[in-house]
Amino acid sequence: KEITLRPTDAVQWALYYPAIAEYRQSNESGNDRETDPLIRQAGRLLTTGQADEAKDILQRVLQFEPGNSDAHALLAIIAVVQNEKSQALDLATKAVLLNQQSATAHLALSYTQQAHFEITAALASVQKAISLDAHNALAWARLAELQMAEGDLDRALDAARHAVNLNPDLAKTHTVLGFAHLLQIDTRTARASFMQAIALDQVDPMPRLGLGLALIREGDLEAGRVELEIATSLDPGNSLIRSYLGKAYFEEKRYSLAGTQFDLAKERDPKDPTPWFYDAIQKQTQNRPVEALQDIQKSIELNNNRAVYRSRLLLDRDEAARGSSLARIFENLGFEKRALMETAKSLSFDPANHSAHRFLSDTYANIPRHEAARVSELLQAQLLQPININPVQPHMAVADLNIITNTGPSTPGFNEFTPLMERNKPQLVTSGSVGNNGTLGNEIVFSRLHERTSISLGQFHYETNGFRKNNDQNHDILNAFIQHAVTPKLNIQAEVRTRSTDQGNLLLDFDKNTTNPRAEQNRIRQKIGDDSARVGAKYDLTPNQHFVVSGQFNDRKIEEIINPLPLTSPLVNSKIESYQTETQYQFRNQWLNIVTGSGVFRSNFDQATQEISAINNKIIS
Repeated sequence: KEITLRPTDAVQWALYYPAIAEYRQSNESGNDRETDPLIRQAGRLLTTGQADEAKDILQRVLQFEPGNSDAHALLAIIAVVQNEKSQALDLATKAVLLNQQSATAHLALSYTQQAHFEITAALASVQKAISLDAHNALAWARLAELQMAEGDLDRALDAARHAVNLNPDLAKTHTVLGFAHLLQIDTRTARASFMQAIALDQVDPMPRLGLGLALIREGDLEAGRVELEIATSLDPGNSLIRSYLGKAYFEEKRYSLAGTQFDLAKERDPKDPTPWFYDAIQKQTQNRPVEALQDIQKSIELNNNRAVYRSRLLLDRDEAARGSSLARIFENLGFEKRALMETAKSLSFDPANHSAHRFLSDTYANIPRHEAARVSELLQAQLLQPININPVQPHMAVADLNIITNTGPSTPGFNEFTPLMERNKPQLVTSGSVGNNGTLGNEIVFSRLHERTSISLGQFHYETNGFRKNNDQNHDILNAFIQHAVTPKLNIQAEVRTRSTDQGNLLLDFDKNTTNPRAEQNRIRQKIGDDSARVGAKYDLTPNQHFVVSGQFNDRKIEEIINPLPLTSPLVNSKIESYQTETQYQFRNQWLNIVTGSGVFRSNFDQATQEISAINNKIIS
């Protein structure tokens, strides 16, 4: 029922012949043409993959009736299977010209257009076919497939449901409906659809693939991996299925088996970028950055081959994601400047790429005087990201901790931001550091993903006495973050954070004008209390248009002692309440990107000065 294409110049993909071969037994008047039985016979042969026999019959039909549109349509499909794309397009175009009212001819044209990497044109041809034959269930299923390729998930779900309603006895319609539900993060309904498809057709690997992915998303990695193994056994030559099986083995930390599957996938289809991409991530986690660099570059080189089943818009997002992963590999190799260049390139392809924004935030953490940029990039990453298990590090959202680089309890990005398989599970990540001069730090983050909701709870502590008098620091940060996908288009989130800091003089300068050597180092003492709450939302107007909104309230209290000697010194109490609201609209296509928005920031500042009669013992000791 499925013929797998392995063209020499593109990634393999699959054609389902029932979308072409579903002919009625007679025409509306009850009278068949003399060639109609032969056309139906050829269609049945194609459903079982007997293309040569079908081609012989179709040639006989054309001897009797050279203008038979259906015969040209089926010959076009055979030409596509044999990778004769130019001939296929000529045959399909001729089929449409011979009978512009033939749904079969327009469906054949859609397949040839897809083979020429024209997803949008293929979609238009399928829509024309449906307008001519509104009761063709497989045509509706194909419409859903192409709409998913375009990223139009809501319409794809409606089309898939309609296909099942028209003919609930076809496995193909249930399979497509399952994938439509899976993309909506409705794993329970998706599982039911895949199970129904398997009951109707136990040799089709696609519902097994979908069922495996649904089970993994629900947190049952072992059961999902078993389904992927079954799908692989049903179609051993399918590179994409082997790539997903390799991903499952990677999640189980069975790296040898994962590598074997990636190698087999590369052999089965050297034009598929998927196994190269996932093998690169595996090698990166195994501290093999040079090999990972080679694989990720190969994946980027092959990326346009995905145009067979991905729209240009989604292909650009693929390239942006790969560029972000490439940047992480460059950073591991010590090529920080090159990493920044690759990230900038990713954002030029797709300003909404959350992985690139998160990588920039992590990178800026190691660059002096980039604290504000780091916090900004982290906020953008959070607002743009989908539901995921990635933890929110409490200290990354605070710009003025003044901790010397790489002396804190954790380094940026301690969890890979592009996980191979998101699934329902809890996760605990901890890190700590101990050093001389009373230096101690720890960071603990708990995160959990469940269906459409993800949460992250984090705690950060850092203290040190410093290397001179009044150079001590003590920081405590608590953070809670929750994100929920209301629909596949609407994503909302909320975050609260509290911070407490007690610190002395951290400036590394000198004061030539002071006459008191003790005051030189003791002139500043500061306590900071900072509480903030934030809400945000992202709404996808279309697959290439996004609307993002963020609102934040911040309450900051500062106690500051300046020039604490002599014994009577002013204590300055400051209180700052601020409100910030921002909106942003993003549009992108293959020619340009547009990012526009507005923001409002208001703050109330109160300050009071009082005299104190004694100095903190910590200052003068």
